Amino acid sequence: MKLFDIIGLPKLDFLEPAFNVLPDEAYTDSLLMLSADKALMVVDEEEWPVALAVRTEHGWKGANFILRGPTVEVVERYGELGGEVMETTQEAWMRGTREMYSLALQRLTPPSMEDFSPERASLVKKLIEDNWGEGNGEVCLDCGCGSGMGAAVLRGLGFSSLAYDNDPSLLSLGLAKGRLLPEETMLIDASLATHYLRPSEYGLALMAGTINEYTALVWKGILKELMDLCQETMVTVESQKEADLVRLWALGAGRRARIVENLNDAFYDRWICLIED
Repeated sequence: MKLFDIIGLPKLDFLEPAFNVLPDEAYTDSLLMLSADKALMVVDEEEWPVALAVRTEHGWKGANFILRGPTVEVVERYGELGGEVMETTQEAWMRGTREMYSLALQRLTPPSMEDFSPERASLVKKLIEDNWGEGNGEVCLDCGCGSGMGAAVLRGLGFSSLAYDNDPSLLSLGLAKGRLLPEETMLIDASLATHYLRPSEYGLALMAGTINEYTALVWKGILKELMDLCQETMVTVESQKEADLVRLWALGAGRRARIVENLNDAFYDRWICLIED
């Protein structure tokens, strides 16, 4: 795995059990309380610590600071124990972190039943081409990615996809089928996306659930997070009523938004809301 190539250790147990808990400061405190005799620090291109590992009687244990930042106590602990410093970049460390947790998810989570539709994938490809054209490596956030149909289409069109969902079984399926790439996939709550992701050029939310009086607040929170992160956002829904609601949310957030009817798809992605800063 990329993370262990950077660290240079054959085995290291990170205290954080899953990607979605990486912002939690409690894991920093837990690491600092461990009895150890040696340390290893990983720093990024700005010489900012992104991880600290300590050697305990039970092997190497580590904490990952990529989504929360280190504390003064972390640097002091490294100084007390002494040891090596390994260098990396923020991007390489983040990709390695996503890869590690995605592979663990795939290993531990049974995949859901196959749900891929080649016909729909073809329609989604045309939908993206008609509105954004082909990509040239630009990052597109794939919100509620499911088993990765959108991510696969985006890559095929030249975009760089960052996919996230809160359903581990769907992610496990997408990873197993190769539609999702481990280093580009996250199991997170989409309503907290800004805690995990950096601003991107594009954002995509295909078939954004059923938006009604019971789910509207949830979807408003999810889509606001996506809009806050992206310069251009495409949201597809089943009905014009849902599209109108998404447009109102976008306008209320100070964005420009317009609705387009997708006559090529009678169900999944019939109505499109295109949102710009």
